[in-house]
Formats: sequence, structure tokens, C-alpha cells
Amino acid sequence: MLRELRAIRESRGLSPEQVAKRLGWSRSKIYRVENGESRLILEDLELLLNVYGVPSPQAEALGKLCREAWKRGWWLAYSDMYKGGSYFVLEDDASAITFVAHNIPGLLQTPEYAHALIAETLLDGSDQEIRRRAETRVARHQILGRANAPRITVILDEAILWRAVGGTEVAHAQLDHLIGVAAHPEITVHVIPFNAGGHPGLDGEFTILDFPDKEDPPVAYQEGLFGDIFVEAPEDVARYYRAADTARERALVHDDSVALIKDVRKATR
Repeated sequence: MLRELRAIRESRGLSPEQVAKRLGWSRSKIYRVENGESRLILEDLELLLNVYGVPSPQAEALGKLCREAWKRGWWLAYSDMYKGGSYFVLEDDASAITFVAHNIPGLLQTPEYAHALIAETLLDGSDQEIRRRAETRVARHQILGRANAPRITVILDEAILWRAVGGTEVAHAQLDHLIGVAAHPEITVHVIPFNAGGHPGLDGEFTILDFPDKEDPPVAYQEGLFGDIFVEAPEDVARYYRAADTARERALVHDDSVALIKDVRKATR
């Protein structure tokens, strides 16, 4: 499929630079996609085919090949829980992930906490859907155990530490887990204490994903009740970086944050 994409581009008389400019991508992204060095998600394939003017029958066939290529990814087993799998693929490729969050990020949730949080926030969700969503969230944890695990930075509002999601026992186990993962050399936790006042994260939690190739632009992501938002324009992503930096400046350093988590754990017995 990748050779076919390159052949289609060349048949249209387009250079990688021209395609990258039209899509707002880096030139290196085009090369990596065509050389199989970066996973091609369906949304990006559709953008490429639109630029190339590929007719429907051929476009559908290439889309099928793209989906088949995902069989190497862990997320295939949970295809009923996502549309396109964009975030899963990006998260799996990331070299660094920054969370500015009102909730414990999914990558750091215990199975019981994930299930309770989804059950308490998913409107009209069936028991089966809640279970599957929780399983999908926990399956993501495997990226933390790989040799090239991404660097994780978590900037949390103190309020979530006190919220007994799933009840006291589940909440305590989650705090214990958070204290444990904070000892991982690639995980940094910052807690914004109540007395720090307001911070940019109050306007909505978000995630920033950075990738190994510095020419591959970072992506900001926001998950919402009515859909997911991916932000790739450099000037817009820069705003997310500034928001994350400001939130981190108002947060406690890692060791003090862990100490605060321990204090909350003791205070909520």
C-alpha cells in the first residue's frame, strides 16, 4: 500500500514538499509514511487520498489495506470502542506525553478506578460498554512497560485526589497506585494545590503528545462529551504548551507532589 501511495503521488506530479505544504504536515512525515517508518491512521490516509484525487473504489481498497495493517496494534481487539483509533496510534508512537488533567489520566488508572470512573461519567452506558471501555483503557498501560516507554508528565488538580471515585477503597487503591508509579524514572507527577489559585487547566483538561522525530510536529488532544479534538497547527499547539508550562509553574515539584498525595491518602482513611 505504501508503494502505491508513493506511485499515486508521483503520478500526480506532486513532490513530498508540495503535499506536506497542502496538508500542513512536515516533509519528514510524508517520507516516513511512504517508507513505513510511521503508522498511517485512517484520517491521514483520507487526507492524502483527497489531495491526490483518488476515486472512491480505489480509495476504499486502500482504506481496507490500512485497516489490515493495524492488526499489529494491540488496539485491534478493541475496535468496537473507537472510531479510527487515532489517539491510540498517536499515544503508542509518542516519545513524551504531557497530561493537564482534572482526572487521573487513563494510563495511570487502576482497573477498578477506570471502571468506576467510566460508570459514573458515561451517560446511558450499558454494563457491557462500561466494561469494554475500562478494558480498553487498561490495555493501554502496556506502553509503560516497553523498553522505549514514553516520558510521562502529569499535572493534576488537587481536587481529584480528594474525590472518592468508586468509593473509599477504590480511591485509596488509586492513590497508592499513583504513589507507586511516581517512582518510575520516566513518570513525573505535579499536583496543583488548592492554595495555588486558578490555572489554565481549569478551562479544560488536555494532552500533548511529542514524537521521536523532532520534525514530526506534536499534537494536542482534548476528549469531550461530544467528540475528540486533535490540534496540529503549530501556533495552536504552542498555546497548549504555554498552558501546560503555566500549570506546571503553579504546581508543586515532583517530590512535594508525592508527599501531598500521601497526606491526602492518610487524611481520607
